[in-house]
Amino acid sequence: MSAKVQVKNVKAVRTGKSRKARVSHESLGGARSGGCCNNRRDGAVEGIQEAGADLSDLFGQLKNPMVAAKLVRAIRCRNRKVIEELIGANCNVVCFFHQGRFACVRIACVFGNCCDVRISFDICVSMGNCHNV
Repeated sequence: MSAKVQVKNVKAVRTGKSRKARVSHESLGGARSGGCCNNRRDGAVEGIQEAGADLSDLFGQLKNPMVAAKLVRAIRCRNRKVIEELIGANCNVVCFFHQGRFACVRIACVFGNCCDVRISFDICVSMGNCHNV
């Protein structure tokens, strides 16, 4: 994929013995990005919207007591596979850790066509026997 850029505002600038071209940013539409997505839309905005929908669905599932119990058990038992099944394809388990009297999991999710948004969060539950929930 190639992009055509028209440069209209080029001025020759003399610095010492050499000449250099200076390009005004206005001629590039005010954009200074060199990212993988085009400048017509902001991938981060779309990524945030996607994150809102996906994470809302994820946390909505936790209203179900059986799903919530399954997640608590998986965190206490450090069961990466079960947690990743619950959290979906955009997210993955980064690590497990303890914080005081809590067992915790850190989750990272990426959203957007160019992975423009990365959200990470921790879920901590009180310690307990990992098989009794």
